[in-house]
Amino acid sequence: MYCEKCGNKLIVDAKFCNKCGFNLVEAIPDIVSETVSKDLVVEKRNNKVLWVIFIVIGGLILIGFFANYYDNSSSKNVNSAVITKQVSQTSNDENAEISKVYNQDGIVSSVVNILCDSDNESSGGSGTIIESDGIILTNNHIIPQDKKNNPLVEHCIVTLPDDQGKIKEIYYGEPIIIPGLSSDYDLAFIKISSAYTDDTGENYGAYPRVFPSFLPEGCENDSPKLGEKVTVFGYPAISGGGYYLTITDGIVSSLPNDGTIFTSAKVNHGSSGGLAVDKNGCMIGIPAMISGDENESLGVIISNDIIMEFINKLQTMLDE
Repeated sequence: MYCEKCGNKLIVDAKFCNKCGFNLVEAIPDIVSETVSKDLVVEKRNNKVLWVIFIVIGGLILIGFFANYYDNSSSKNVNSAVITKQVSQTSNDENAEISKVYNQDGIVSSVVNILCDSDNESSGGSGTIIESDGIILTNNHIIPQDKKNNPLVEHCIVTLPDDQGKIKEIYYGEPIIIPGLSSDYDLAFIKISSAYTDDTGENYGAYPRVFPSFLPEGCENDSPKLGEKVTVFGYPAISGGGYYLTITDGIVSSLPNDGTIFTSAKVNHGSSGGLAVDKNGCMIGIPAMISGDENESLGVIISNDIIMEFINKLQTMLDE
């Protein structure tokens, strides 16, 4: 069996080319197949000091806002994706060292893959756990929606990585779209709601549990400088079909006046909603899209300033 795009020899039943990333299937099949390892285990982790404002916002969303807007949402079944076993490799010693540092900071364990599949639309991207009970910050555009911006799925699939970026745990997550804000800012939330269970009754996670979360207090870079180093974490489709965490490096290439950050760090399809940090591992924003030039040469990051503007407006809505 060979890839029809690059001619690379493929393994039997391959779903994508491990050389060029070409997707060999059009629809997303079932998430758990016989290729999934049966020795997935859950390791309890002590979460880092949480960013106080996200603790408050997360609680308010779950208790008030989410209940008010989505009590009457219709139930949808989630079709999921086959998870294949592959060996994840770092490209060089420098990347290996970067990975080691970021593992220690809890970044690798908190950036997750998101797969949403409705009857009419399949989409996916990345997200970052910002609260230890399983609240994920992500991009709004990765959640399938109707014309009124209501989610077309009741649940998305959320996969958590081990310290090498491979799939370790699998969960269901409920999308939380903020009417009037999520579409304007391209920001939304997903709340992990239960562990995934396959047809045989095997669980691929534990719920409730303490989830690894990012955003330690005092580690936000709100004023990145031109030329400053940027590292992007996400799950691009080219990386094992989007199932393995990928890290790319670059610099701050441009600082437009609209609050976005342009970077030479590669942002591929599927990286949206992930995490962008500076050389110290402090958050500078969320990678959201690829630049619109024909070469797609730059990535676009939603800055911390824009994220906090979104949070502040959400807080105002909750206070009314």
